[in-house]
Amino acid sequence: MNFKSLLLSLFSLTLIAGCSGGNQGSTSTTDTGPGTAQQGGGSVPAAPDASKPGSTAVVNRVEQVGTLSYKLYLQDQANGSNRKGIVLLGSGNDEGNPSTGSLDGGLENTTANELAKLGYVAAIVAYQGHSPNVNDTVWNANSVKLAADMNTVANAIIAKYANGLSRNRIVTGGVSYASFMLLTNIGMNDSSLADTRGVLATCGSTQDVNPRIPLFNLNCNTNDDGTYYGKDLIDRIPANVQADSGYFTDNACSTHCGGDPALWTSKLVERVQLWLP
Repeated sequence: MNFKSLLLSLFSLTLIAGCSGGNQGSTSTTDTGPGTAQQGGGSVPAAPDASKPGSTAVVNRVEQVGTLSYKLYLQDQANGSNRKGIVLLGSGNDEGNPSTGSLDGGLENTTANELAKLGYVAAIVAYQGHSPNVNDTVWNANSVKLAADMNTVANAIIAKYANGLSRNRIVTGGVSYASFMLLTNIGMNDSSLADTRGVLATCGSTQDVNPRIPLFNLNCNTNDDGTYYGKDLIDRIPANVQADSGYFTDNACSTHCGGDPALWTSKLVERVQLWLP
């Protein structure tokens, strides 16, 4: 990727909390790319009512695999027989000194909880700290490290909870810094995520436009997210991947990660439902 093209000053530790709520209540406009689920919005299937007999409540807890921590959300089932897939999310960070990924981001936790209600296993990954991103070489190496951490957690969840699910039922995603890292990684020839289902890239962009797996790009209508995002990004990726990819550009916000969290959560959940029905 072209490191110099990114407006890297936008990333800060304050973005770890996910999207701000500064634009809540405003009207948003959907720009739909190929394969975008429920154009113009649409409803998400109702979550189980944990108060009714036979339903299962969502639990969350922090677990560890090796030196990596992750916050797990899932229905507290006896056997996990109806789990639909695995969704792993990463937080924003400071590109000048990328520390361990946060487990506390608002958008990440809300999305993971909603997905767990629908039968998915979701987790926020506290990816390891990275070297300061001073050039393309370091940036690319950091993207490999983040993808490796996602893979480590995915394999641990498959072994412990997934009850027969395979890696083609894994979706990874992230906010800001994690999103940029994942977009870079899937555009690289040696991506360790090439056998997974897709990437949810929230408030991120890339110049690495040769991904081998689908992506969903969610952004404000802004000049703050880098070179190619939204329609510009989808139009540049290979046609076979483009057909299963999509985007949502929120015209109600014009800042980095400044969208309505409820709206953005619904868009992420819709995409997961499309990829992992």
